[in-house]
Amino acid sequence: MISPLRRTNEQIAESLRARRREQWARHRMRRPIRAIDGLIAECEELLLLGRKRVPLAMEPELQRLSAQCPEAAGTELRAGVTIVHLMDDLFSLQEDLLGRRVDRSAYPDPDEGE
Repeated sequence: MISPLRRTNEQIAESLRARRREQWARHRMRRPIRAIDGLIAECEELLLLGRKRVPLAMEPELQRLSAQCPEAAGTELRAGVTIVHLMDDLFSLQEDLLGRRVDRSAYPDPDEGE
């Protein structure tokens, strides 16, 4: 028979492991989302400057995003395409990632509802 204290300790340990897994999942999603936000901002600046195509200088950044984000596998993230085309792909990828984020309702803000 397992003592109540041991059972409680096991429950606490499992709860901590689950929380770490959830925090890692959130962190894993934040990096690509930030990178996508930065790329979208760069594309907007290029459009404001009158550019039509993604400069080749952005290729390493696009490759890094593709490497760190498996969800980008079916997306054409490359330089040389039109800026609008790349932005469409980035927004699509961002939407997919945001749809997969950990549900924040599982972590309610204690200050909310006051």
